[in-house]
Amino acid sequence: MLLKRIEIEQVEPCFADETKIRVIARIPVDVGELLPYLNAILANATYVGACQMGKGSPGDETTYSADRPALTFTKGQRLVTVYPRRVTIAKADDVEDAEETLAWLVDKLNYAYQHRKEIEPVTEGKVKIRPLDIFGLLPRTNCRQCGEQGCLAFALLLLQEKRRLKDCLPLYREEQWEGKRKRLEEIIHSLGLE
Repeated sequence: MLLKRIEIEQVEPCFADETKIRVIARIPVDVGELLPYLNAILANATYVGACQMGKGSPGDETTYSADRPALTFTKGQRLVTVYPRRVTIAKADDVEDAEETLAWLVDKLNYAYQHRKEIEPVTEGKVKIRPLDIFGLLPRTNCRQCGEQGCLAFALLLLQEKRRLKDCLPLYREEQWEGKRKRLEEIIHSLGLE
């Protein structure tokens, strides 16, 4: 095991949503080398590595952040950025929500560390999953059995972790949707959602 816990150091109001908080947390060990492995196992991540930050040509005045490399992803409505020795979380509901997100991240980092020999690191961007991608695989009947106004609203809420795939009853009850259901289950699992 690489990590037991990531400690919150600072809590402040969120810039994007005043009803949420933003936290800064310290990682007790340098995880910079793990970020490409974490990028490989998180389908909705964006990685910026040292190779993408070169100093440029002589005389180039471009400056680069000392916090790089970095990996940014969303977990529900939360925007999480992992640097080698710290984490920021924006749009967390409260400190307890941030702590749960950090515990989830500890699990993911430990998994990446333990399985790094089997994981092919990814150092470039990946295809993002959008609500329309999910919508295209749903029955698109707008039956409202999930409690939403339609399948597009359900797809959006699914990616925000406010709905679960199993809430789409036709997807699980009707045999005609089995192929789409299996594909959606793969996508949802790859995103770390339920």
